[in-house]
Amino acid sequence: MNTDEEQVRYPNINEGNGAYDENGNPILRPGKVDAYRFMTFYLEPTTNNFDDFFNKVVDPIWLEQSGDPNAIALLQARQSEDKPKCWRIMHRVTFISRILPDIEAENIPPMEQTMRELHIQSNWELLKALEPFVRGKTNNCMEFGDAVRDTLRTYMPELLPYAPGIIVYASLYFGVRNESTREVGCE
Repeated sequence: MNTDEEQVRYPNINEGNGAYDENGNPILRPGKVDAYRFMTFYLEPTTNNFDDFFNKVVDPIWLEQSGDPNAIALLQARQSEDKPKCWRIMHRVTFISRILPDIEAENIPPMEQTMRELHIQSNWELLKALEPFVRGKTNNCMEFGDAVRDTLRTYMPELLPYAPGIIVYASLYFGVRNESTREVGCE
């Protein structure tokens, strides 16, 4: 869907590209992110981090010419001669979920079509539906796979044909380790 079509279909799109109804409630749009998970790491302090911060991250024109209190504080904190060791923060996205495409979309995969028919709008919603039933079963791939299949059989039988793929995907999300390979993910 291009931008013009989205403006017609979702008239209340804000500057961050979020769509809202007339009451200010968010609207889930096909293809848009509905959930993600990330990890944050504090990397060992080095003088290279100091150089990177002042030479690659901070705009030098803003730093030298701005009257912004943040720019003034950074100028006062900058110690270009000493180049002190600085910590660096690194973020890594470890999971992302998007709203499934419209059911009318061409070539929609059968599993996604079935999920839409069950009013499951994204992989995140599927994982959240499975979570209460698999929460205590993440130490063993066999036990985890059985819990997923039992849950599908009982609550979402239409998704049972897709159980092998769902088990792999869910095991990666929940961090289930394969006993034989010691790696995350059940096959």
